[in-house]
Amino acid sequence: MTPHCAISVCLAVSNRLRRLSAHTPRGYGLPRSSAVRFIVVQALAVACFTASGNAQDHHFGPVRRNVIVAGLNGALGGLTAGTSQAFAGKSFWRGFARGAAGGLVVYGGKCLIAERSPAAWWAGRELAAIGSSEVANAANGRPAFQIVTIPVGLIRFHFEPRAKRVLSPTLDVVSTAYAIAISTRSGSRLAIGQSLATGAIVFVTRETSNAIGGNAAGIVTLSELVPNGNFPALQSERDVISHELIHSAQYDFLVTAWADPIQSVIVRKLPWTKPVTRYLDFNLLMPLEVVANSLVLYGSRPWEKEARSLVSHDR
Repeated sequence: MTPHCAISVCLAVSNRLRRLSAHTPRGYGLPRSSAVRFIVVQALAVACFTASGNAQDHHFGPVRRNVIVAGLNGALGGLTAGTSQAFAGKSFWRGFARGAAGGLVVYGGKCLIAERSPAAWWAGRELAAIGSSEVANAANGRPAFQIVTIPVGLIRFHFEPRAKRVLSPTLDVVSTAYAIAISTRSGSRLAIGQSLATGAIVFVTRETSNAIGGNAAGIVTLSELVPNGNFPALQSERDVISHELIHSAQYDFLVTAWADPIQSVIVRKLPWTKPVTRYLDFNLLMPLEVVANSLVLYGSRPWEKEARSLVSHDR
């Protein structure tokens, strides 16, 4: 993905918004009849943009590769916020700029995670979470850092720094269900030391395949064989943990920037759900993640390529 390609994608999105909103009094607002078509176009643009850039992660040197990954994180945050603002009848580019800044903060957090130390793991994931929160703030037209969501284990803490107020913490239902499922598997055990070192729930599992680690819904699993360093791709346990925690940061973005707004819309439409969603987050997009993992081969998944690129020793 070259800079010219990135500029072309952004200009195409902006021009598409202008054409769709040409007859509306609110500038970038989209007529209802065009909404579904625009979502499809936007989704395809994001998918192609992400896949084409990540596909080159091993073809370039470390500096250019990092620039590409940073640009993709910024573009994803920008398109998320810009599109949301466009549907609200506001400026796409203003939303894009704020969302892109948040996406670059997410990238910075992922780079910290790749430093392979407990302090970096904690700081990196929370920094990425702050970036994801800012993308969500920009998408919803809120002031900068109005709401900040910080994940720790199975709990998501929500803060309003401007109001100096702490909102009710919420339990991630999908992460909790997955943690329970892993804990009931034969040979699995909670890795207390690694969990405390990362701020994520980590299990050591009895592995019978070549998989040395895994991540689903932010829950990290490590093969009991990892400490032996028998796998050439990722030699140390710290490499594996860093790789999987980058997936946790990706999951945090999915929930904060995309799933939370969907849940908020449902609550507004169905007020009787508010007492439940005040304390529980359901991540209604998790089925899409499962489908994506099943349809895309492991080596071709952009999210896997990003994690491998950031944790590689030549970056």
